[in-house]
Amino acid sequence: MSAKGSFLILKRYRAGDEDIILKVYGTCGIAKVLVPNGFRVERGLLGYTEPFNFVSIVYKQAGNVIILQDLLEVEFLSYLSLEDYKRYVWMNSLALFVERWFLQYDPELFNILLFYISMDPENHDLFLLRFKLEFLKHMGLYKEDIFEERLRGFVKRLIEERSLKKLERLRVSKELITKLDQAIESHLSSSL
Repeated sequence: MSAKGSFLILKRYRAGDEDIILKVYGTCGIAKVLVPNGFRVERGLLGYTEPFNFVSIVYKQAGNVIILQDLLEVEFLSYLSLEDYKRYVWMNSLALFVERWFLQYDPELFNILLFYISMDPENHDLFLLRFKLEFLKHMGLYKEDIFEERLRGFVKRLIEERSLKKLERLRVSKELITKLDQAIESHLSSSL
C-alpha cells in the first residue's frame, strides 16, 4: 500500500552501486528512505535528493525503511548551503540537532525547522540557541531552573524577542553560548 508524505532531507548515503539512502524528517518522524537506483543517470534523482531539500514523495513502508516510489515535488533548499561554508555549517547544525532530538513528527516543529533552515543569520550560534529554546518550549520541556540564575533574564529575552534585527545586533560571548548550550543538551539528555 502506498502513502504520500513530505520530508526534509537531513543526510544522504550511498547504498551499494546504484541505491541511495536518505535520512529524513517529516510526516513519519525521523526515517530512512531507500531510493532504488537513485545513482543511475537515467533515473535522474541525484540532484533532487541532496541534503536540505524539502520533498513530497509517494512511498511504501517495509519495516523501518521507507521505499521511494515516486517523487512528486521538490523545494530546493540545498543551494542555500552552497553560498558559503558558514551557511552550510548553520544548516548542518540544525540537521544534526533534529536528527538527535526530534523523536516524532510535529507539524509546528516542522514549520519552525523550515523557517530556521531557510534563514541566514549573522550570529549562527545565537540563532541555533534560540532554535533549541523554541524546541524546548514547544515540547513543554522548558524550565527556567535549568539555567544559572544570572542567565535566566538573557534566556527569557532571547525567547521573547520577536524582532530578528534586534537579535542580530546582540553580541554574546562564546563562553555564554557554550554554557547555555550545555544546559540545554544536559536537560534534553535527562528528559528524553
